[in-house]
Amino acid sequence: MNTYLTEAKEFYSKIGDSDNFERDLGTYLRDGYVFASPKCVILGKPVCRDGGDPDSQWWEDESQCDAWFVKFAAGEGMFSEFKRAMPFKLPFIGWMRALKQKPVMYWPTKQILRRN
Repeated sequence: MNTYLTEAKEFYSKIGDSDNFERDLGTYLRDGYVFASPKCVILGKPVCRDGGDPDSQWWEDESQCDAWFVKFAAGEGMFSEFKRAMPFKLPFIGWMRALKQKPVMYWPTKQILRRN
């Protein structure tokens, strides 16, 4: 059983956004990508690093994008799982540290996936 969906819901509560987990999950299932296995869960989507707030970016033509934005990730070996499940490669992967209220940072995909 994937306990990371429960962990995701708890995380959303911790950041004061508990009402929006189901909304985000539904939105990413419909318009983004959800990677789930017994080991992890990842909500992600293609974005443009210079396209403004990644939360508000939804591209119909994903070939215009240059990065994966990871909205939420939890679990063991999540980037190894993401590497196997990634529908296509993009040059960068970005995420933010919500608990530390840090901005979205992007790293070269090769650098991130090389570690896993």
